[in-house]
Amino acid sequence: MTQTFKQAFYFFRTNLLKLLSFTFLIGLLVILLAQLLVPLLFGGVPAEEISPDTIRPFAQLMNLVIQPIYTGGLIVLIYSLATEQGKGILNCLLAGIMRWPYMLLANVITTFLIFSGLLLFVLPGIWLFTRLFLVPYLVMLKKQTPFTAIVNSYQYTRGYSMTILVDIVILVVLFFICLLILSLLQLIHPMLLLLFLLLFQSMAYVVYYRHYEILVNSQEKAVEDDKI
Repeated sequence: MTQTFKQAFYFFRTNLLKLLSFTFLIGLLVILLAQLLVPLLFGGVPAEEISPDTIRPFAQLMNLVIQPIYTGGLIVLIYSLATEQGKGILNCLLAGIMRWPYMLLANVITTFLIFSGLLLFVLPGIWLFTRLFLVPYLVMLKKQTPFTAIVNSYQYTRGYSMTILVDIVILVVLFFICLLILSLLQLIHPMLLLLFLLLFQSMAYVVYYRHYEILVNSQEKAVEDDKI
């Protein structure tokens, strides 16, 4: 494992309870929202009679609304824990809500760019991800617009693609090893699998944040040196 990954894993393990609490809060809000909206949208049809094809557009809409808030709030929470600011979970969630339009636009643009790259023999998409992974952090923590964040992320990560790619590969390998273990132990249950995916996602954002710290500090130091 790289030193960066070890530092991120230690941070993740130390703050696991708070990260899980935030994740469970978002999950609870999604469940409550779904319980309120599904009867209204499907006219009281029993849940067992609603087909996956029928409910898929609703699920996609929910993801479109919730995912930017969840991502933004999680980034603020990680930053708060890393800088010992002690922000509460609800404050982090509120920060995600306040920046939702910017995070949504940033997600749409970066997803389109990366997906387009994946269609071009996969590797361009992976390369684009290593150049744009800073975007949500710049949008949330530096209050940049999505377009400014995309430009800055591309600039900050110049010559850094292989460094972040190594940690991404480690994450993916660990993911499949853990998934294999769950499968061998016959623990592939929908709720358990969802918890595992959320844990993995939180860990990934912690790893990306550690690289964000390195790159942004390096950029700020370079700017200060230029002033001198």
